[in-house]
Amino acid sequence: MRIGVIAEENNDVEVLYELTRKLTDDHAFSFKKFVGHGCGALRRKCTAWAVNLLRRGSTHLVVLHDLDTNDENQLRSELEHCVQDIGFDGYIILIPRREIEAWLLVDGKALKSVFSMSKIPKVPTNPEEIERPKEKLRDIVWKAAAKRYVNTIHNPKIAAESRISKILVCKSFRPYPQFIAEHGGI
Repeated sequence: MRIGVIAEENNDVEVLYELTRKLTDDHAFSFKKFVGHGCGALRRKCTAWAVNLLRRGSTHLVVLHDLDTNDENQLRSELEHCVQDIGFDGYIILIPRREIEAWLLVDGKALKSVFSMSKIPKVPTNPEEIERPKEKLRDIVWKAAAKRYVNTIHNPKIAAESRISKILVCKSFRPYPQFIAEHGGI
């Protein structure tokens, strides 16, 4: 699979890359990307970037956009409209509830490993219900390890240590493993 990724930030792409490595053989996929550095540019340029990724050889497309406070149906419809007729072998719109950090909040063992904590921290059972997952993650790290959490540095590391079985508690993530399996993953 040659996957084109359109995301808000580079660390979002890095998180997706680490999770994709867990869903398929390391050599079974590659990523090309466009990063909007925020949701405004992503929405404005989504179609042009998708066309560019297809021309550059991407066979599949992932659009990754945090929900934040948007209406999910409206956001999904807008993003679908941008990419539906471009010609990829398959595409998926992933909309993490609130923020992608909700996906990273579910595996206490991963947090323990990344931040060298003395014990596994208590993590939320339903992280998608948390209003500010990034801040919650920051608070857990500070309380359990007295270390500063920096999303651009730590998110890919947390994803690399996280277990897919734990992340599946997040409904917004569940379609991705199925997408990978249906389009060439293991």
